[in-house]
Amino acid sequence: MIPADKFAAAVGEANCFRAPEQLRTYESDGLASFRVTPGIVVLPESTEQVAACVKIAREAGMPIVARGSGTGLSGGALPVPGCALIGLSRMRKVLQVDYDNAFMRVQPGVINLDVSKLISPQGWYYAPDPSSQSVCSIGGNVAENSGGAHCLKYGFTVNHVLGLRMVLSDGSVADIGGAVADPPGYDLTGVVVGSEGLLAIVTEVVLRILRKPEATRTFFATFPSTTEAGNAVSAIIASGIVPAAIEMMDTLAIVAAKAATGLDWPEVGAALLMDVDGPVAECEHTSMVATELAMLLRCSAT
Repeated sequence: MIPADKFAAAVGEANCFRAPEQLRTYESDGLASFRVTPGIVVLPESTEQVAACVKIAREAGMPIVARGSGTGLSGGALPVPGCALIGLSRMRKVLQVDYDNAFMRVQPGVINLDVSKLISPQGWYYAPDPSSQSVCSIGGNVAENSGGAHCLKYGFTVNHVLGLRMVLSDGSVADIGGAVADPPGYDLTGVVVGSEGLLAIVTEVVLRILRKPEATRTFFATFPSTTEAGNAVSAIIASGIVPAAIEMMDTLAIVAAKAATGLDWPEVGAALLMDVDGPVAECEHTSMVATELAMLLRCSAT
């Protein structure tokens, strides 16, 4: 028996979904090949409401599944039969921004790209940039340890999360880490990030923010095949260059990109897109060296 009235009392009737047509919205994440209808969906707006929902589910013996924006492709937010699905999409408050100490504190429903949009006018940004960054949430990024094009140089979500507030399986609230780059003790934050909600439901996240680089240079090169493109990547990294971002596309990916965007890309076997960032002098030097290395490997670089 699902204690729907208790859940509704905890989060409000408008934030408690139990009708079959409402539940179908939450039956899968971005991996839509697998679908399971949850027993009930609740959308809390605070840590206290999340804790209350966890306690109610625990008392009723119901499995608990946490969900962010539902854009993941790994099934991390896939419900199990009869579960209480706790959606965090309405927890979208930015709680603190501290430029002096290079961190900000947000709720898990804040959208990834919105973090950089908020702090960009002051010359700051948030580095992890998964391809779904315009719709994916910080909480989902924490659950999946999301990366993005810039993870080669700047690392994954785990490298940019300083602290967490979370609700444990018994409904208690715990804080780990904090607003410092290297807190003493065990790296418990690193254990929770990427655990897909197995260990706790995160309700606040302390993020490390970075100053925008002085300059960025983009390198585009085409190759006869992925073999030459791969060799170019190896040569660039071996030379000591650490690109801010680097992506390789094969023929199928190029054809798909042309069809989707209408860009007039050349008919080639492979393409490389690379960003370098930092001081202007460094960007000019590294982009020049990367171009020279790629030219040696039968490419056409710009």
